[in-house]
Amino acid sequence: MPSPASSDHPLPSSEWSTFVWNTIIRCAPPLQALSIYAHSMLPSGARPNKFTFTFLLKACLRAPAFSPLIHAHLAKLGLHPDPFLRSALIAAYAAAGRLPAALRVFHLFPHPDIVLRTALVSAFASCGLPDAALQTFDEIPHPNPVSWAALLSAYTRTGRHAEALSFFRRMRFAGAAPTEAALVSSLSSAAVLGALFDGQRAHRDVVVYGKCLTPVLGTALLAMYAKCGRIDSARRSFDEMPKRDQPAWAAMITALASHGRGEEALRLFDEMLGLGLIPDHVTYVGVLHACSHAGLVDEARGHFDKMVKVYGIEPRAEHYGCMVDVLGRAGLVEEAWAVARRMPVAPDERVLKSLLSPSCALGFVECAEWATERLVAWDAGHASAYVLLSNMYAALGRWEDSARVRKLMRVRGVPKAPGCSAVD
Repeated sequence: MPSPASSDHPLPSSEWSTFVWNTIIRCAPPLQALSIYAHSMLPSGARPNKFTFTFLLKACLRAPAFSPLIHAHLAKLGLHPDPFLRSALIAAYAAAGRLPAALRVFHLFPHPDIVLRTALVSAFASCGLPDAALQTFDEIPHPNPVSWAALLSAYTRTGRHAEALSFFRRMRFAGAAPTEAALVSSLSSAAVLGALFDGQRAHRDVVVYGKCLTPVLGTALLAMYAKCGRIDSARRSFDEMPKRDQPAWAAMITALASHGRGEEALRLFDEMLGLGLIPDHVTYVGVLHACSHAGLVDEARGHFDKMVKVYGIEPRAEHYGCMVDVLGRAGLVEEAWAVARRMPVAPDERVLKSLLSPSCALGFVECAEWATERLVAWDAGHASAYVLLSNMYAALGRWEDSARVRKLMRVRGVPKAPGCSAVD
């Protein structure tokens, strides 16, 4: 093997050493990359360059506490003026929630270019300030696709989905080609709003611009179709993905379960395990939800036990809620009640509602009263809890108790919410 000073390498020995360290840092996990830099590269005498700090600042997005230290080293070596390093530094401070520090870095540059302004838009997006992001965006004379993507992210991440879709339409009208990040934001907003037309328009852009269905983009696409009620389109999007990661499988399993296709969801889960992928807590929510819709009680019990004993996943409120639901649907109210009572945390609204409905329908008075008491404590204006309990008493001929619950509703000023529907 030739030495670093060999004529086979066009770089001087010190630069070759820096190149090697940069490669190692680039490939390492975030915390390990920062440790390699501090404890190995610097003691070796290799001089860091702008590429070193590009990789280090990227690592700081996952380990934001180290941003000030990397900033100090960067300034000490005189690399501070580089606009790309400044934009990476702004992103690192924003990831740490240190917006004032990000703003100080931005204002150090007297004539910020589009790279720095876009970085500040992204910083405001990370800190949940979409209006500030828009104000900075409007100061960019000719925003590029990356600038538009940063603005869309600001509105999608803060739940202002209608405005996000409006800006996506503005971006397309301006002739800017959508980036993958912009498409993911628009698809996510369309999914939340159930805006099928906007979601299909984003899908057309995926096709027109030849975007590969990466795991992130493909998952956003299938989630949009699933939330808009087009489960077959969601499944096609999933099948067309050249590479699927664990979140993509989890999203498809959950989508099938939500549309009542429980057995198909469980077959997909078995296929996922056959590929050697390890399920997480989100995947198991979908699996247990699928068991609930398909009425597969024994399968639900088995998956719950395997989740804990084989994969070491600590059950969360969502998993208990699914178990209560599947047992309640099967009429096993006492077992469902036992599951709710042995939860390590207080049962949430979903668990209590899943328990209350079958309890009232099947006349399990003590269980229904237990669930109602906790639901009302959770939300004193929960009208459905009062109504279900009152109706159960009436069905059992306990008219005085039924009237007492109705009177309690009036005294507490709990309105009975009218039914409603939405049309896109």
